[in-house]
Amino acid sequence: MNIWYATSAIVSSAKSPPTTKTSRRWTGYAVASLVVALIAGPDLAAGQELDAGQLQWRADGRRIAVERYRVWRAGSTVNAVATIEPVQGEERKIGLQMDPDLVPVKFQLQEGRASSITGERFADRVRFHTVSEEGERWREFPATGVRAIIEPGVAHHYLVLLRILENNANGVAVVIPSLGESAQARVSGESADRVEVGEGSVAATRYDIEIGDMRRSAWLDSEGKLLRVLDPVTGRDAVRLPARN
Repeated sequence: MNIWYATSAIVSSAKSPPTTKTSRRWTGYAVASLVVALIAGPDLAAGQELDAGQLQWRADGRRIAVERYRVWRAGSTVNAVATIEPVQGEERKIGLQMDPDLVPVKFQLQEGRASSITGERFADRVRFHTVSEEGERWREFPATGVRAIIEPGVAHHYLVLLRILENNANGVAVVIPSLGESAQARVSGESADRVEVGEGSVAATRYDIEIGDMRRSAWLDSEGKLLRVLDPVTGRDAVRLPARN
């Protein structure tokens, strides 16, 4: 993936002295607690739910993970949270907090107990802090260069990205925190389609998205709910599961 870099895109990148396993573990617990608090917080009941559901990730026709997510507006905040449970590997918890215009304010990603990424917007920059077995790392981007956040293997981020792109036809700057990369995202195509959900077929709009040299397709129903996300290169996709009765 050839993602463009401007010399000012990464303002700083630093590595801290090695941290202990205990400190990394406590950092992991803190991030997980933040995400759980968002998922279970009272704001959900009082707010406006934009979408919620389960997506099944598939590769070569095999189930590889289930993503359970919620996106809702509560007062002046929009929250997007998810838990991704893989068939193999460690569970991931993701939380994204945005302002009313869907500008990212805070970000949390927790994978297992030892790996985490946190992000926070300041007046002039957005700082990401990564903790892993290898130690700690910081990256900063100019605030104007972080209009959206996406993560590999996180389908509901494309729902948020499409809502942002509705009012930004020329594209927006996105950051991929786990890769430490920045790119320009835009919708390159739109067409009517249908998506198989359970035993039925749902009318949908397909959006083809360019993110640097990366391509993704996402399908939304008539209410703006996420139905499917596809990586056309690898063939991996996430498809909505029928709602439970």
